[in-house]
Amino acid sequence: MAYAFGIELPYSLLVPVAHLRLLGVSDSAVQARMLGLIGLAYLVKTAGLIALLVYMLRPIERLRRYAVGRAFRGGSGADEPCSGGAAPPESLILAAADAAYDTPLAFATVWAVSWALLYLPITAAFYVIAPGHGPLGVQRAIALVLFSIALFAAALPLAYSILGRLLSPAAGAISLIARERGLAVPGKGYSLAVRLVILGVCLAIAPTSWMAAMVLGETAGPAKPGLNLTLAIFSVVAVTWAPVCAGFLAGALAGPFQQVTAVIQKIVQRGEVDRLERIPVYFKDEIGALAGGVNAMVERLEESSRRRRSYLAERERLLSDAAQRAAQLGAVLDNLVEGVFACDREGRLTMINASGLRLLGLGDRSEQAGRMVEEVMDLDRMRRGDGRPFTREELPMVRALAGETIAQEEQVLANGRAGRDVFLRTSAAPIRSESGAILGAVTVARDVTELMELDLVKDQFIRVGAHELKTPVAIMKGYALALLRNTSDLPAPRRKMLEAIDRGADRINRIVDDLLAISQVSLDVLKVSEEDVDLKALVEEAVERAAKSASRHRVRLSFEAGRPPVVRADPERLRQVLASLIDNAVKYSPEGGDVDVHVAVAERAPASSPPRCDAALFSQRREAPPRREVVVSVRDQGVGIPAHKQERIFERFFRAHTDTRHDYGGMGIGLFLAKDMITRHGGRIWFESEEDEGSTFYFTVPLSSEAPRVDYDG
Repeated sequence: MAYAFGIELPYSLLVPVAHLRLLGVSDSAVQARMLGLIGLAYLVKTAGLIALLVYMLRPIERLRRYAVGRAFRGGSGADEPCSGGAAPPESLILAAADAAYDTPLAFATVWAVSWALLYLPITAAFYVIAPGHGPLGVQRAIALVLFSIALFAAALPLAYSILGRLLSPAAGAISLIARERGLAVPGKGYSLAVRLVILGVCLAIAPTSWMAAMVLGETAGPAKPGLNLTLAIFSVVAVTWAPVCAGFLAGALAGPFQQVTAVIQKIVQRGEVDRLERIPVYFKDEIGALAGGVNAMVERLEESSRRRRSYLAERERLLSDAAQRAAQLGAVLDNLVEGVFACDREGRLTMINASGLRLLGLGDRSEQAGRMVEEVMDLDRMRRGDGRPFTREELPMVRALAGETIAQEEQVLANGRAGRDVFLRTSAAPIRSESGAILGAVTVARDVTELMELDLVKDQFIRVGAHELKTPVAIMKGYALALLRNTSDLPAPRRKMLEAIDRGADRINRIVDDLLAISQVSLDVLKVSEEDVDLKALVEEAVERAAKSASRHRVRLSFEAGRPPVVRADPERLRQVLASLIDNAVKYSPEGGDVDVHVAVAERAPASSPPRCDAALFSQRREAPPRREVVVSVRDQGVGIPAHKQERIFERFFRAHTDTRHDYGGMGIGLFLAKDMITRHGGRIWFESEEDEGSTFYFTVPLSSEAPRVDYDG
């Protein structure tokens, strides 16, 4: 503030002298009184302007004190009280911004008007002080009007340029505070072009009006000595006034441009925008818009730079994670017992683990990369379980490349490790992209040679043991039957004992037959003969035999109305299936529980149809005459099968109720053999069961007129 009025002071000392010259005052006493009056008016004007300026800048001062208070609170912890909180309120920021941006033009206008009107009352007071002075005259009146215009035109650009330069730092600081708070930079906007035109007109009018007023005032009366010197002095004032104002105005305009240029140069030189300061918005005009645009550009560039660094850091992290996971996966694959192979869509090997190398007897892993699958797998040595060789198209990995999924297919590698055959179980699947396109295939091969050999030993033991048991069991049954036939006077208790021995021998004989059958199934030599069988008689025989051995249960048999069905089957194998299903139904039924056996003829379902248990088992197909088959069901009211164990119920040696309160013994081979035997007859077997509500087992056998004449010898 002092700076602004200090610039005005040297010029304001010459203005009273010029005013007295315009009035033509020559009396020294009058001049002294007039200068005193002018000084007093100047002091009053200056005091009023200072008070007005202080009032207009009060929001800026409040914001400054707030910032100082916050600095004390957050800084050294001094005892000076803090006038603000953690951050200035938005209303204070907006008020300070209005003051910073609007004060230069508003106050400069008031300042210029005060100069234009200051000498009107002083001129009127002159005629009171010097009543004898002559009238003013038209020429002097015009000179005084031009004098006031010159003062207004001179004061406006000077005040605006000085205040604009002095308040621009505060405006810039406030703009940055507002930007940090996310507030739009407040304050009225003025066009730079309009302001420059107005200020330029003022700079042109001020010296012109000043000189015209001086000339008119000096020539309005008699010539006075020293006229040329006076005009020269006032010409110097007129000439120096405009450059001073232009200098302040140029400084106010050049500062923002220099800061914009400095920021752009830093961006160009450093190639990045990190840690760049924001450009303060000094004026609400095109320069301010340019500074705001550069700030927005810098922020966007910083955000882009942060995203790029974040992307690069994330990329590095992902690459590191991928490398770590690849190393982990490689270690896992190399320590797997199974051999793992992968190829691309062309069938070239891309990965093989250590077990795969050992399995195939291959050398260095790097030498295998890029080789074709058929070369690595060695088609000349690869055989099926039955001894037939593989073609390239039959290899599991090649089939996986065609979209097929292979699970547990048996292969034999001739002359493998230690010069003996290696038995493999191979699974393969295609590798697909997100869109489903096949990118390659992966194969997992497991060496099951020891398991196969163990199974062979186990099957041989079962077969030999079963044969060894048949002879003593036959002797037991023969003697029991002989005693029952030839001893008519045998006491009832002993007869029951002999009958129990007979039933036990039959049960042991069935177990022996099952063991022999399972051995034959494992060796794939189970023989199934084919003949026409009266299924009604066969089922009745099986039910009658079960009823004798299960006196506490009622085994009921029902047939669908119509001609008794004749099927094409092996009667002995069907007896085994029926005996196994009925024995299970009796075994797992509560004491006195009913077992229902039902025989019906129905249309044969397509291979993909889900099994059902009612008369609507099969839907009729319109495209071909319906084929028919016999459906036999065995239903009990027993304990049922837990849902989580139902998928394994047909597995060999699996018992659903092992180690439970319903564990009634057994070897877990009856259902396995039943499924195998029914499948060999061209039929199907399935079941429905709910825990604690009983089970129903179904199997189908083709009718004699529908069954193909095929020899099912193993």
